[in-house]
Amino acid sequence: MKHEGDAEAPRPRQDTSRPKVLRRYSDDRQYPGEHPWFALDHAAIIYPSILSDRVSAYYRIQAILDEKVDIPLLQRALDALRPRFPYFQIELRRGFFWFFFERNDEPNLVVEDSKFPMQRLSSGRKGVYLYRVRAHADRVSLEMCHILTDGYGAMIYFRSLLAEYYRLKGVRTEYGPMVFDPNDTPGPGEWEDAFSRYATPGAPGPARIGPAWHLPGIGLPVHTMRVVTGELSLSAALAKAKEHGATLTVYLSSVFLAALQDVQEAEGGDAPRSRRLPLRLQVPANLRNFFPSSTLRNFSLFALPELDTRLGRYEFAEIVARVKATMALAFTPKEIMRTITRNVATAKHPVVRAVPLTMKNLIMRGLYRSHGEALYSSLSTNVGQARLPDSFAARVRRIDVVLPSTPGLKTVAGMLSHGDSLSISFGSVIERRDLERAFFTRLVRDGLKVRVESNLGSADGKDA
Repeated sequence: MKHEGDAEAPRPRQDTSRPKVLRRYSDDRQYPGEHPWFALDHAAIIYPSILSDRVSAYYRIQAILDEKVDIPLLQRALDALRPRFPYFQIELRRGFFWFFFERNDEPNLVVEDSKFPMQRLSSGRKGVYLYRVRAHADRVSLEMCHILTDGYGAMIYFRSLLAEYYRLKGVRTEYGPMVFDPNDTPGPGEWEDAFSRYATPGAPGPARIGPAWHLPGIGLPVHTMRVVTGELSLSAALAKAKEHGATLTVYLSSVFLAALQDVQEAEGGDAPRSRRLPLRLQVPANLRNFFPSSTLRNFSLFALPELDTRLGRYEFAEIVARVKATMALAFTPKEIMRTITRNVATAKHPVVRAVPLTMKNLIMRGLYRSHGEALYSSLSTNVGQARLPDSFAARVRRIDVVLPSTPGLKTVAGMLSHGDSLSISFGSVIERRDLERAFFTRLVRDGLKVRVESNLGSADGKDA
């Protein structure tokens, strides 16, 4: 398989039902029409090489409704969205040089939800989608693979799915930039690899950093993930963030780093401070806020605020100041351009493109271990407000986002708000839960009331 910019395309599966025409664009846009294959975007190319039973690359958005889900109706809504989102109706295939996407015409069925979310599906079987819709009782869940899109793209799809579901129930639907009408025609910009458009040849790469401290802990069984969700008042959290002179994202990221510091101190015991590795948190941001793009592919990067605890213990005010400064610098167009350019230039390098996929996989797995997860202690993302249309917003009680933890990033957090409900969900693959406990304890000590529940039951319905 040739990557973007190469002359040859992989040989598609034979399909005599309708003609297929491959359209290529100089700016790496590929219109999702009748052509048989797509190249992965520059944020997605790392994921197929690292997929395993413990690294699924799926994340989850789920809505708790005010009534039991009508699964046949949800299936009709899922089917109705297929023509509007053709770039999601694909499967992952393996070429000689690269993985690639191929159109998937198999049915995509709503399935019963699982106690342990985001389990990997085999990408080697034909007909396997990179997203799935699940339902149980009053809960609708979308599990999306990061190979397809980021949180922005997944939220647009999820809103559109809920809107179509409620339209079929007789609720008048409001369409717009954030909720797509199933009858509209998709635009070519929705499947643009925006990283390629904004890469700037000659721009220097980002500064190199060393490894970060990681949570110790005994792993849970394979395919088991503990999810601990805290629900609190959004207005109260915003007011608290304002007290600290911070945005909500800066405030919650600071609480997360402070909780990591608490755990590191408790774990360190009498070990010399000089041996401590820095605490570093990955905080993603939507690049569409900085560079115009309508893409529903991946288009996000992250800041890495850190605490070097060899210098001593950081007070919370110091942490807030550091997080605010780090994010203000990282999320500027020129700084973002450093990482975009490096990633695109690496993938398009002639030597990299010429290496067979089998060898690429080995190289990418090594790079992911040494230059990926090794560089940060955990991940925390604030997806923001759900922004459901008023016509059915009151019918949804809460929306959560759950991120996948891995053997390297053992405990991670996702935040999402709906109405006055702020949901903070930790996904973890280790037995110990002291990071979650330290995080929510800090919120409570700061005057916020939190209700905590878990899929493993020990925290169900508890107020903190």
